[in-house]
Order: sequence, then structure tokens, then C-alpha cells
Amino acid sequence: MTNKNIDLMIWNSFMGKAYSISDAFMENGLAVLNRAAQDAGLSVLIEDPANIPFYNEFTQNDISPELSEVAMQLADPGPTSGKDELTARFDALQNQLSSLIAQRMAGYINALANKVKERNVTVLGIKTWLGNRFVYSEKLAHKVKQISPQTLIIAGGPQVNQFKSESLRFSPFDFCIDAEGEVALITIVKLAKEMASTGAAKADIVKRVTAMAEQGAIFNLIYRAAGSIQQTQTVRVPLNEKPAPLYENIDHKLKIGVILESSGCHYGKCNFCTHPQITGPYRKRDEYKTINEIKHMIKHQQTALFRFAGSTTPMTLASRLAQRIIFERLNIEYSMFVRPEKGAKDKSDSLIPHYETIINSGLKAVFMGVESANNTILNQTMNKGLTIYDVYHTVKAIKAASNNTGKHIDVGLSFIYPCPTSSTDITMDQVLKDNLEFLNTLKADNIQPDSIMINPAVPLPGTKWWNPNENFNYTFGKDFVQQGLRYEFMLTQDPTTWPKLELTLNKVDFKGIANLTTLMESEVKKLGYTVNVTDEQCLVARSAGFYGMQGLVDFKQQSTLSLLTANYNFLNTVQCKVNHQSSKLASTNVFN
Repeated sequence: MTNKNIDLMIWNSFMGKAYSISDAFMENGLAVLNRAAQDAGLSVLIEDPANIPFYNEFTQNDISPELSEVAMQLADPGPTSGKDELTARFDALQNQLSSLIAQRMAGYINALANKVKERNVTVLGIKTWLGNRFVYSEKLAHKVKQISPQTLIIAGGPQVNQFKSESLRFSPFDFCIDAEGEVALITIVKLAKEMASTGAAKADIVKRVTAMAEQGAIFNLIYRAAGSIQQTQTVRVPLNEKPAPLYENIDHKLKIGVILESSGCHYGKCNFCTHPQITGPYRKRDEYKTINEIKHMIKHQQTALFRFAGSTTPMTLASRLAQRIIFERLNIEYSMFVRPEKGAKDKSDSLIPHYETIINSGLKAVFMGVESANNTILNQTMNKGLTIYDVYHTVKAIKAASNNTGKHIDVGLSFIYPCPTSSTDITMDQVLKDNLEFLNTLKADNIQPDSIMINPAVPLPGTKWWNPNENFNYTFGKDFVQQGLRYEFMLTQDPTTWPKLELTLNKVDFKGIANLTTLMESEVKKLGYTVNVTDEQCLVARSAGFYGMQGLVDFKQQSTLSLLTANYNFLNTVQCKVNHQSSKLASTNVFN
């Protein structure tokens, strides 16, 4: 069996260490592709190294213990004497660790490429992610081209969906697939398999696929033709018609299922938002299909912890799903991202009961984008379509529903700071002041959120912030697009330590932008808030036994330390506890 030729190998790209604990969630996208390929009669091999036990084994070293000790000393808020020496030592150890991981990744890439050759893989599909994971995707493609030149290489995933044709412009992939791949990818694999069986060379297959693209016979394909990068029409599979995910070898995964209850944002007009670029127009899935998938995962994967994948799950859909969960007597816990309710104050009489139902169905964490507490910025710069008062009254309604049900729900808010001020005369100082005053008001009114996310205003392709004609006061370096395609946002590290990015906002360079983000983080912490814990991370923390506000603080500190030092003992312990909780919860469900 081990020598059987493989029609399609899919690699979930990684960079030698964990980016976030969310990396280890069950991989819905790969499972859907796996189902589609196997339903088409293709032999499939999934290479998914994104799990904590693998990271733990891969990064074992003698550097992490000392690095952890130095990091903890630096985090100590005590006397600052000696901190310069500690910082220098920390940087040196980080460089040593990075060098070690780079060496191991070189060996890993070689071994994976050799596996492609040994298994005579017809098509290698790569799920690309941002930063170094994209870089290593390119390195694997280069290596496969050297030692298995007849293997067709196709890249897809979030980074391709975001950067479109730019992801192929200087990359070694043969093709890229934008949006869903379960139709285009399977079509190409079947064609490549058929042609290869008759002795056709890879060049012939590429030529044939390109001709089909030119004729409009393949959707969602990014390809080379006539010396330029071309793209066929983007066609998205209706959510109700998507193949059911087929999970394999999930024992080492974090048992939190990702449920595609909707896709895209039902508002979809924010100037900064990439969701229309990545997921397309808003689409909702029939709630009965969603419930059936949840039930299937409870039965067959012993999983009862979930994250709803929708960009912003509408309140109407969330409420219907919640009613169905309660009717079916499903015992689950989940998190989701929502949009503040426009006119929330006037809707509170209906909004609170809606949230009571959703909380009673198992909702444990919810996140929403605030972006800015200045209404002028929200209107002119963000085009958010609501006011800060809507955010306030939405939070108030959620907290009231939590109190009424007697069940705690983690509420997270995200801000973008600094941000463009467009044609206004508002300063960044004023925006920061308004943000902090808003958070102070929530705290004083006893409706304090549990976590605050703060992100720098980095424009991405397809957004209005990206468009130079929109006058948002950005300037871009000539290599900014390709630099951004491979840029590593190191979320566990101080933004001021991130690599240089050829970008300015209001004549402030990227380091200055990062400094302002760090400043707001510091000020928010002074108000007593936990920062940069997402809704799914809240779900993980609570399921692992970290309770209360201090629990989130402890979880954030320890998980950040683990990610910084590539010492995954803590995350391994968390995964064991979460998986036990997920299976235990699943076992309480009884089906006819």
C-alpha cells in the first residue's frame, strides 16, 4: 500500500513552528477537498503537519528552556536594571532558534519532495497561508520541480484567495486556484491522471489545462498565457452543495470543529475588509445541513466544540440555528464572529431574547469589530455602516442576556489603530482618546468585554484602503505587493520588532505604525483589559480550565510564551484538556 501511486497529495503549508494554537484545529478545507477527490475515485494523501504533537517533536531543542527563562524575566514588571542585557540575550537565542528551525525545515522540505517522487504524485496541491508559510510553499514547489519534474503543482488557500494573480506572478507553481478548489482542482487532477496514463508529459498537461482556461472550461483558475498572468471567472459552490468534509487522522488535532454555517459578510461594505475578496458575496447555508454536520461530527469524531466560520453570522441565522440546536437537544459549545446590531438600542427588547436563546444553545464566545470609537472615522474612513452607540448597546444586550441566563459568555471587541483619517481633521491622539474613553465607559457601566484585539491598519488587495485613488493617505513601496504576499505578521511579538514593510500611513512609516499599535495595547492593559485573545482562543482557554478574567490573562501569557519559544509543552497540555472536554461533551449527546 505504501508504494501505491498517488493522484493528489495535499500539503497544509507550515513554517516549522506554530503560528497560533488555532493552527491545530480540525482542517475543514482539506477535509472537503479530501471528500471531493475520493468521491471522484482519486487516490488522495493528506500531509497536514499542523498539530501540537508534531510541532513538539519537530522543534525539540536545547535552546527553548533558556529562551523561556529569559522571556519570563523580561515579562517581569519589576526593576528595569539588566533588561538591556536580557533583551540582547533573548534576541540572540531567538536567532539561534530561527536558524535551527530553518535547518530542520530544509530537511523537511527535501523529505516531502522525495515523498512526492517516491509516490509518483500526479498533482501536488498546496494550501498556502501568509508569511513564511507561503515562502516554504514556494521552496517545496522548487524542490519538487527539481526531483519530480512531471508532478503538476497547484497552490490555493487563503493567501492565493487574498493576493489573486500576484500569488503566481513570481512563484514556481504551475497554477493557482482562487476560492473553492473542489471543482477546479478535481477537474485538473482527473485530466492530469488520464493524460499521464497515456504517456503525456507535464508540459502537455499544462498546455491542455491552459487551453481549457482560455475557452472558459475551468473556473477559479489563475494561469500563465501570452506572457502574462490570467484568471478565469470566479464561481463559488453553493454552500448547500459543498461536499461533506471527510476527516482522517485527527487524533493529534485540537478537537474543535470548524462549521461553515455561512460565508462572507452580510454587510460587506467596510473599506478595510478583505472578506469580499476572499469569500465573495454573503451566502448562508441551510440550517438543517449545518445541524446535520454538527451531529455527524458529534457521532463520528467525538467532537462537541465548534467554531462557526462565517465572517459575521447574522443574528437571524444564529437564532434559527440556536433554536434548532435546542430542539434537537444537542449538547455543544461554540464561538462565532458577529456584527454589531444597527439600531441596537431600539432593538434591545428583541435582541436580548435572541442572545438568550443563542447562549442557551451553547454559545461561549463572541467577537465583533468596533474598529474605532470615533463616529466620524467609522463613517468616513471605515464605512462601517453603524455608530459606536450601536456597538455599546449590542455589548449591553449580550451582557444582559448572559446575566439573564446565568451563563458567562466571553465578549471580544477588535480595533484598528492607528487608522487612516482620510479627509478629516481628526488626529491619531484623538482617535486613541476616544477608544480608551469608550472602553472606560463599558467598564464603568459594568458591561466590560473580556478581550480587546488591536491591529495596525495594513491595507490588503481588493480593499478600498488599497486603492490609491481613494485618498486614504497610504503610500506603498514598489515591491509592496510581493513583500506583503510573503510578510510574516508575528502576532506573538511586539509589532515594533516586526520586519520592515514598505508602507506609510499619514507619512508615518511602518515602524511608527507598529509603535502606535503597541501604545494602544499598553493603554488598554492599564485599563484592566486582556488583549489579543480571539473568540476561538477564548473557547480553547475555557475548555482547558482557565476561568475568569485572570484565566484569560494566564492563558494568553502562557500560550504566547509557548509560541515565542517553540516549547509546546503548555499547548500540548491544553490540547489534551480540550480534547477530553470535547469528547466528554460529545458523549452526553443521545441520538435515535
